[in-house]
Amino acid sequence: MKKLMFLTVLALISGCGSTFTGEESVPEMIPNPLPSPFQSIVVTGRVVNLRQGPGTQYAVVGSARAGDSLMVTGEASDWYRVYYPEKSLFAWIYAGLTTGAAMPQ
Repeated sequence: MKKLMFLTVLALISGCGSTFTGEESVPEMIPNPLPSPFQSIVVTGRVVNLRQGPGTQYAVVGSARAGDSLMVTGEASDWYRVYYPEKSLFAWIYAGLTTGAAMPQ
């Protein structure tokens, strides 16, 4: 057993083993983006409040600006429940201040 360990150490020292020196190139990992199951909407209002619930009586938890893209995760009345990836935030936005998705009839 000692002889086997000695030979293994000797092989690594002499360069017969695989070692990483930092000079070898590491293959680039390219993420495979998964398609989103959610509709995407774009904010059309200049600055729009994002709320805790579907109505103006709910507290403001953030805001979005014209051109921001949000993912619709739900809906209620004239409101969309959205995910805002850049802020990692789930909130509600008034549908009339967005474009790109249609409320169900």
